[in-house]
Amino acid sequence: METTIFGKKDIILKKATLLFTKYGTQSLSMDDIANECGVSKRTVYKYFQNKADLINQIIGIKITRFQENLEDITMKSKNAVVELHWFFMYYKEVISSYSPTFLRDLKRSELIFYVKYSNINNEIILPFFLKNIKRGQLEGLYKQDLDQEEMSQSVLNMLSYIFTENSLAHIENTYGTLDFFGKLLMHRLVTVEGLDELNAQNS
Repeated sequence: METTIFGKKDIILKKATLLFTKYGTQSLSMDDIANECGVSKRTVYKYFQNKADLINQIIGIKITRFQENLEDITMKSKNAVVELHWFFMYYKEVISSYSPTFLRDLKRSELIFYVKYSNINNEIILPFFLKNIKRGQLEGLYKQDLDQEEMSQSVLNMLSYIFTENSLAHIENTYGTLDFFGKLLMHRLVTVEGLDELNAQNS
């Protein structure tokens, strides 16, 4: 019985995530969510107090999953160059899952959730880059004269500029911008030994 209960909640979360990230939060009602999930609205309200609660849980799951995936990248990468290369590949996958409408709705109508989601930058991405740069320097693959904090903050600023509702409206151009920025960053970071590893990743 418990499996069925949790299964229904998981289905609602999964379907609602797809709908919200594609169409935004404002144009969808709890009736729409229930219909898409093939359940009654009463069933939806059994697990979520209201639409705000549903959005909050979805964002919480996405934040947790993002952090877990970065930890997985760190654990499986053989060195800092590979780790950073995989990060940019994963980041492209992440931004492609959002629509401009979703970000616009969060920013304009669901500000509390937008702020919560934006905290990913300072609480997850910034520490990731700080650790990556330190790792690369210890491995001899990154230059020793890099200012770790300044470099990490610059990367974060650039990613924040790239990940906006306007850029997502032209996703192919955004991919190109992200690739270009990633290459510039890597060449700024790496030593001669690191460049060999970087060329191996790009070949």
